[in-house]
Amino acid sequence: MSDMLHGIRVLDFTSNAAGPCCTGMLADYGAEVIKIERPVTGNDERTYGIQVDGMSLLGAWLNRGKKSVTMDLKDPEAVALLQRIVQDCDILVESARPGVMDRLGLGYEALRRINPRLVYCSISAFGQSGPYSKKPGYDLIAQAMSGIMDLCGEQDGPPVKSGTTLSDYVGAINAFGSIITALRYAEKTGQGQQIDVSLLMTMIYLNGAVEYLNVGQKLTRSGNHHNTLAPYGLFQGRGGQSIVLAVISPKLWRAFCQVIGQPELADDPKFCTLQQRRANAPELIHIIERWLGSFDDISEAADLLDKAGIPSAKVFDQEDVMYDPHIRDQNYLVRVPTPSSVTSMDAFVARGCIAKFSETPGKVKQAPCVGEHNSEILGRYGLGPEEIQQLQARWNGAETVVKGVGV
Repeated sequence: MSDMLHGIRVLDFTSNAAGPCCTGMLADYGAEVIKIERPVTGNDERTYGIQVDGMSLLGAWLNRGKKSVTMDLKDPEAVALLQRIVQDCDILVESARPGVMDRLGLGYEALRRINPRLVYCSISAFGQSGPYSKKPGYDLIAQAMSGIMDLCGEQDGPPVKSGTTLSDYVGAINAFGSIITALRYAEKTGQGQQIDVSLLMTMIYLNGAVEYLNVGQKLTRSGNHHNTLAPYGLFQGRGGQSIVLAVISPKLWRAFCQVIGQPELADDPKFCTLQQRRANAPELIHIIERWLGSFDDISEAADLLDKAGIPSAKVFDQEDVMYDPHIRDQNYLVRVPTPSSVTSMDAFVARGCIAKFSETPGKVKQAPCVGEHNSEILGRYGLGPEEIQQLQARWNGAETVVKGVGV
């Protein structure tokens, strides 16, 4: 059986990246995820990134395996219907700005009275309380305010953001694990709870410089090298090729000196201890990059380092990731069917399940079209085809945008 969350029902009010990624993981492992979307256009993530036949490939990955239902959340009839659906749900995930769901009648306090065992996960930029809770924010803001951006970049240059989204995806993993933990508690006790996941706190969790402040130390930017370890960083070869090295123990340092053909460096007073190597890092970097420059193809240097057991790697570009034999062997990148509205492409390559389980491996499934499951889901609650059609016609005309929804 591949669906370890079979029988678990999730009501998904999320938009953008963190929330949809979290609920996508729940769908990967078999939960029924009912995604509530804006009528006609669907939620924001459907517009992100590269488009194929008007469909976002990123949006299709984020909404994989879900059932799409469109509603006007400002319509009391829609809210009343959702309150009925909540009675049959185990999990609710939302990414509205704090206070929005309460105003709609779909906040935790209102819904826990309907379903006391409900696990209610709120994902926001800054959390459900505090001076910034109502402030809008995205990954970039969380990177800046967490101190992470201040640690990235050259020492004499400006702060640098990550080249990809961090807090959304790490926040999604945080929310996923927290939901499963709370679900276990609810199964044991019959008591649900609200989970508060913020992008900012997720990023601060990644900030290992915080502990240094206890002893009055403030870590500063160190570019592509480490503040306290050496050689530990990125090194340039010919033609823009790069390699990373992590030589952190005396044994590795001695082995590394043998590989680069300079065994005498192992006992050189300037380099024989970690502290001395860090103090003389510019000279050490020059020595290493001079050695790397002797190779036309930096992969040859990487092979020598691998054979000696030196932790190292060529810096991959995106095509390297796609075609690397180890990554292909792991079957992590998978072919996912495109939504039924796409005619020019039947599948696309995407990221697979977050973890490999020996008995319940999970599966990345096809994403829905906007409102594809209106009849199926609304029909469960006694609405006939004509009534569903009338409601959808009314809601489609409204095209309501709930302000503040989406992190």
